[in-house]
Amino acid sequence: MESTAFLSIFIIGLSYGATACMFSCMPFLTPLLVSNSNSTKQALGIILPFSLGRIVSYTLLAIVAYLSSVWIKQLLNDKSLFGFILGMSTFGMGAFLLYKSFKPISSCGHTTPLIKKPKLNKFGFFAIGATMSINPCAPIMALLAVAANSNNIYNTIGLGLFFGLGAVMFSILFYGFIVSKVIKGFMIQFSSYKLFIERAAALLLMIVGVLVLSGTLGH
Repeated sequence: MESTAFLSIFIIGLSYGATACMFSCMPFLTPLLVSNSNSTKQALGIILPFSLGRIVSYTLLAIVAYLSSVWIKQLLNDKSLFGFILGMSTFGMGAFLLYKSFKPISSCGHTTPLIKKPKLNKFGFFAIGATMSINPCAPIMALLAVAANSNNIYNTIGLGLFFGLGAVMFSILFYGFIVSKVIKGFMIQFSSYKLFIERAAALLLMIVGVLVLSGTLGH
């Protein structure tokens, strides 16, 4: 019975991650990938902590649903806190990337490579993934309903993990291996505009943060 529940919730997460959820990540992930990745390895350095944040968030939601089904409904009905956190973290990430693009590069006989290796802020990627996962849509409500009726806390944790793993699989493949290849070719093709592209991506991320804070854009 438990294995059936795990399989069912995994399939729900998989279908959720392969459709609307994967593309709703685009306003957040695409600017980050443009500014921070020029290879599949660097793209995975963004996607994996972002996806881990989502998995942790889904698991915590399942645990809270198990412990208090009434409180979790109230929490999901009031999205203002998570909208504020998501908006601020997204805007902050964009501001940091913009600052980094203007930071002077010390050149004591060293030439700056065409594609420099960035210092990734993995906690920031984790935070954006975690906060954008708070969304009272049908698949997450299904997770909460199953978790609220779980036999014990261990099964509840398993439900959250299985749902999260299913939800992030397609986005890891899509953004980590497909979009990153496109961006790498794009950056090489337009290498002379690299700095402009980085700054435009950072500004886009800041605009997304403002839209989230204003309630115009939500996950």
